[in-house]
Amino acid sequence: MSRTRRRFSFLPFAAALLLLAGMGVILMPVLQMDREIRRDVEEYAQLREAASLPAEAPTQPPDADAEGNPLDCRVQPSAAPPARFTGADLTACQAQNGDFIAWLSIPGTPIDYPVVRTVDSDYYLNHTFSGRKSYLGTLFSLEGTDYETPGRNIGIYGHHIRSSGEAMFSPLLSYKDPEFCAAHAVIYLDSLYHSAAYRVFAAVNLRSGEWDPATARFAGDEDFLAFVRRARAQALYDTGIEPGAEDEILTLITCDRSYSDPDGRLVVMAVREY
Repeated sequence: MSRTRRRFSFLPFAAALLLLAGMGVILMPVLQMDREIRRDVEEYAQLREAASLPAEAPTQPPDADAEGNPLDCRVQPSAAPPARFTGADLTACQAQNGDFIAWLSIPGTPIDYPVVRTVDSDYYLNHTFSGRKSYLGTLFSLEGTDYETPGRNIGIYGHHIRSSGEAMFSPLLSYKDPEFCAAHAVIYLDSLYHSAAYRVFAAVNLRSGEWDPATARFAGDEDFLAFVRRARAQALYDTGIEPGAEDEILTLITCDRSYSDPDGRLVVMAVREY
């Protein structure tokens, strides 16, 4: 009888061991994913720091040459380089990754990242800017996106990381709140060709395949305006901003599974101010 009691008393212990082992099997991938996400968030933070141009102290133009002779006030200084809104060293970024095309920043949010233009979007869905395999991926535009002219619509894709509300395009979901939008309405984009500031005019929920928010080419003004009208008609709230035929827009696209899992999307659209 004593042996029987010992055998049965062991069963709860064995069951507990099996339960813990099962929980370990479930939790280990989650913990591993969390570690990798934190590692890659840090990689982007280091890239951001490395790519930041040093702030230049303001200087006064000289009023005399090396010999002390007054300078002719009619002589114009050499043309200054174009203003950069984000403060990113675009040349250094391009040297690190030949697909680099721009740096995107939304003041007051963690969104402050390089953007690539690529023929291989699948690669950048699961690789960082440096080429490390990653859940974060890289912000990217499709090959046909016109940064040079620039085109009427620059579309940029990025991940929404549900386990981290701060990484990549996760903060875009806050634009579902009109008060957040009002406080973070300005978006900066420094590309290899132009620097621009945009103002958000619409935040839109849609399903993948419903329509293409990254449309880069339009048949004409009316086609472009129909695209803008559709976005404003489906917007979550009215910003009071209506782009015209002569305007250029920026479209940021991420997943929103709270809207429609798994094919929900949130699109934040902004019109160029300067």
